[in-house]
Amino acid sequence: MKRLGVFLNLICSAAALFLPLALYLKTGIIKYSYSVYHNTEATYILLISLLLLGLSYIISDNIISGVLLFGVALFNTFDYEWTHNIFAGLFFIYTTYTIFKDKRFNYLAIPIVSAAFLIPAITLFWFETVAVGFFATHSILYSIKKLKIYK
Repeated sequence: MKRLGVFLNLICSAAALFLPLALYLKTGIIKYSYSVYHNTEATYILLISLLLLGLSYIISDNIISGVLLFGVALFNTFDYEWTHNIFAGLFFIYTTYTIFKDKRFNYLAIPIVSAAFLIPAITLFWFETVAVGFFATHSILYSIKKLKIYK
């Protein structure tokens, strides 16, 4: 990953940490999941955020996660429910697996898996918030490590 790609990855990952707040501020309500925001005035915030995150995954050589996230963004849950849900499920499973495989930061996968077991007790929105937060944290730590290599 070249220096420009690392900076883009850092910016997109840091922005991902604020996605739940941006969705809430735009609509004034917390929906059941991020995907429900496709049908609100926050559509463009969600769509642009997911596409930028997908691009940052591709730039950081996690092409499968990036393509899966593009699928989540482009196939909304209202018109393509099954397709969207398959892309979303595969994205969360595969991205968590890639974090788990990373021996330096594999501890970041534990809260994601733990939150998955809590989905019946909490809404999907809160699981997605936990997962995206730790995905972004992993991406930021990975990018910082790459920046140290380029010095």
